[in-house]
Amino acid sequence: MREAFVDIYCKDLIGTKRTTPFGDDTVIWTVYDHMFVAYTVGGEGLSLRTNGRISAHMLVGTGRAASPPYLKQDGWVLFPWDTRPEELRDRIGASYRLVLNDGNR
Repeated sequence: MREAFVDIYCKDLIGTKRTTPFGDDTVIWTVYDHMFVAYTVGGEGLSLRTNGRISAHMLVGTGRAASPPYLKQDGWVLFPWDTRPEELRDRIGASYRLVLNDGNR
């Protein structure tokens, strides 16, 4: 399952922690207590942060991603689970670095 792929990848990133603050079915990955990835077990896909509203709108507009139902902040998108694993890995890494760099300012 794709959730296991995300968990395996995220746990090896420095400073990350897997939490379930909204119940066992909603998984939030944080880097130094700042969220960079979220998914619902059995849900439609993986929510992660992009580098801003314009990037998010472009991804949604081209059909690569959707607006996440619960993360209405600028820059968050939902990639469906049928997205190629390599792209998901790259997107997770980009979200991680973005949040990591924002937290170090």
